[in-house]
Amino acid sequence: MKTLLMQETVFVEKDVLKGLHQFDKEAEVQINRLIYYPYYFFEFEVHAKSLLKFNGKVGCTVDALGGRGAIVDVQPEFFASQVEHVAIPSIVIVQEEASKIAEEFVFEHASTKAKFITTPKIKQTSSQLFYRPFWIAEYRRNSEGQQLIVDAVSGSYHPL
Repeated sequence: MKTLLMQETVFVEKDVLKGLHQFDKEAEVQINRLIYYPYYFFEFEVHAKSLLKFNGKVGCTVDALGGRGAIVDVQPEFFASQVEHVAIPSIVIVQEEASKIAEEFVFEHASTKAKFITTPKIKQTSSQLFYRPFWIAEYRRNSEGQQLIVDAVSGSYHPL
């Protein structure tokens, strides 16, 4: 049994089924399983001189499989949970590599948001590996079917 840092599942299986049925009443939808996708969360302090004040904290997540970064407005809430027999993809991006990706992503993001007089100083203040829940669903209409991945925190979905 492993203890992982996770985000809470907001949309449970029945919420996902209800939402997809409301979207398309003629579709057959089946939830196949819940997976936990690994991400890193990094927090940085950013200081720079510009016409606008640009000092403060910036949060960034990095996908631990593909290495894609994203700025987050609010630090995600995590809780430690013991898990056994759940689907967890293996991590591809190690933490040091993810940290570099996050720092470059924050620098580029900050640079596009403000015109700096000085080069921004970015200092990492914290990092955490966490797991975000996703539902894997089978969506079938007439004879055509496809798999969807549904974010169990935000409720957004995407075809696989």
